[in-house]
Amino acid sequence: MGIIQYFYNKICARIKAPKIIADRSELFRLEVTKVHRKRWGDSWYRAGVVVTNDKGEFLLVEELRTRRNGVWYDSQDMWNIPAGSCREDEQFVDAAVREAHEELGRGVKLEGICAIKHGKHNDDPCLLVVFAAELTNEVFEFDHQEIKSQHWFSERKIYDLHRQGKLRSPDLVLQTIINYKRGLIMPLEIINESYSG
Repeated sequence: MGIIQYFYNKICARIKAPKIIADRSELFRLEVTKVHRKRWGDSWYRAGVVVTNDKGEFLLVEELRTRRNGVWYDSQDMWNIPAGSCREDEQFVDAAVREAHEELGRGVKLEGICAIKHGKHNDDPCLLVVFAAELTNEVFEFDHQEIKSQHWFSERKIYDLHRQGKLRSPDLVLQTIINYKRGLIMPLEIINESYSG
């Protein structure tokens, strides 16, 4: 082995490789979600909110970090609806309200279900419920370790963000907006969970 190869190997050994999650097939053989979450982290179940104002704009969050193929990256100018994983034994409605507190720094009143996405999130099986929500007067400190900022965008501007590759979950964001604009909002009673909001 040459001297250059020797030092190259030494340097590579000291560099921490990003965590890459390669095999997800085991997820389908785990007995309970607790085991899955202990092993893999995120819940299979996620909840989010779509919030509009009287100008017809949508409130999106700019995320500090995104995960692609199991690897976390710092991000710049990447936008999404406020959403995240349900905690253990947390209902969708409670997770949606909590995510609004954490990512928007605002309270919300859930009005109905605007979109349901079944598929994958970061290579995990995923079921995500997006609620149409109205902001309340409650104000919280948003999570500065996860969210950089929030901003109101017109529908046209959101499509501009999409063309520029600046939407983290473009299919979800665009479908949610389409559903909302068409009035496709299911009543909360359709989900078998209690909600006191």
